[in-house]
Amino acid sequence: MNNAFITQNTLSEESPKDNQPELRARAEVVTDIIEALVNVGGSSYWTVLSKNVFDVELAKSKKRLEVESDTTEIFRLQGETRLGRRYHLERLLTQYRNELITIRKKINE
Repeated sequence: MNNAFITQNTLSEESPKDNQPELRARAEVVTDIIEALVNVGGSSYWTVLSKNVFDVELAKSKKRLEVESDTTEIFRLQGETRLGRRYHLERLLTQYRNELITIRKKINE
């Protein structure tokens, strides 16, 4: 049995998938998110919420995490603190801006 021609038949030149439309759609969504974060961050309502709700809850979770001995509760509190850090608009803006830069680089390639 001669298997020499098996590799020739299985290797076919397929054109690479054009993912430009998906990248452009994601870039549009990320741009909208960035605009929304900038507008929300510039309002006085966000500073009130951040100071009186999010920062207080994050501080409570951190204090409870320091004294907790039950491992299940420690993991839950770690999740709460991780979630609480998401409410920092500057970090979110940086994350989405970096994603937009990466998408634009892929589009221009």
